[in-house]
Amino acid sequence: MDTETPGQDVDVVVSPEELAAGELSPEKARLATLLLHTRGCVVLRGALPSTVVGAADTAFDEVFADCVASGDGESLEMAGITCRVGRESQAVFWERNHRWRIFPRLRSPFDSPWLLANPFAMGLIRGALRDDFHCKFVSSDTCLAGAVIQSPHREMDPGLSWEPRGYIVNIPLHRCDLDNGPLEIWPCGSHLWRDDVLRGLGYDDTVQDGRNPDFEALAAMFPSRRVELEPGDLLIRDPALMHRGTVNHTDSPRTMLAICYFRDGLTHNYGQLDLNLDRELHERLAPEVRPLFDGVLQAV
Repeated sequence: MDTETPGQDVDVVVSPEELAAGELSPEKARLATLLLHTRGCVVLRGALPSTVVGAADTAFDEVFADCVASGDGESLEMAGITCRVGRESQAVFWERNHRWRIFPRLRSPFDSPWLLANPFAMGLIRGALRDDFHCKFVSSDTCLAGAVIQSPHREMDPGLSWEPRGYIVNIPLHRCDLDNGPLEIWPCGSHLWRDDVLRGLGYDDTVQDGRNPDFEALAAMFPSRRVELEPGDLLIRDPALMHRGTVNHTDSPRTMLAICYFRDGLTHNYGQLDLNLDRELHERLAPEVRPLFDGVLQAV
């Protein structure tokens, strides 16, 4: 008899009827809320129309090509990182170890309410953060061939309390499978680990691109999952959830959007709304989306 019971990967599948209504059934909403609270993440299958994702994928290819061509362009500093600005797209970006972060300007198709205020994601995030949250930034998570596996890590001042500080919604723009650098997560309650306890024991959970033997050994004690996502799926995760980027074994970039929502009154020095928006773009946002971005007016 085995001494361990392996966990199960449990996802929430959005039906065509729920997609049309923009609302989960009570039973599925209950399950999704439970998973987000206990595991620190939930995968919603089929939570976006394919046309929305396809348009964003096509447009992002053009933004990415412009950023690659603008590697010697205008620069700026963000959280100690030297960033560049795309000449045509005006997207702010940086690249490190074959991983790109690109902050697209929120014009069509990136201004779609299905992306920025996905009704299924908003329902779950609102339930966890109440109505006191805002969108902090919208960026890409783009992994290319040559990227090495990261150390397990947590982000954005994790573990300061057991209350969530915010959530990241990852939206794949094309298939994200085991070959092209999927996100690896540890849905074992790692989003609840207290920072003062880890620090007191000598653990550092902030190392990403270097080796971190102590924290890697800790991560190896717990089950992990490499998340496969199809266009139309989305992953909601707590930034405090232990995770890492893996290796892209293909010749094509693997891109997910990473949309960060933060509890009002809390902040972090990584990412800010003026990378995505100015006043003119803000005024063009759909009425149901604009309140999430009202803070940009204070920074522009």
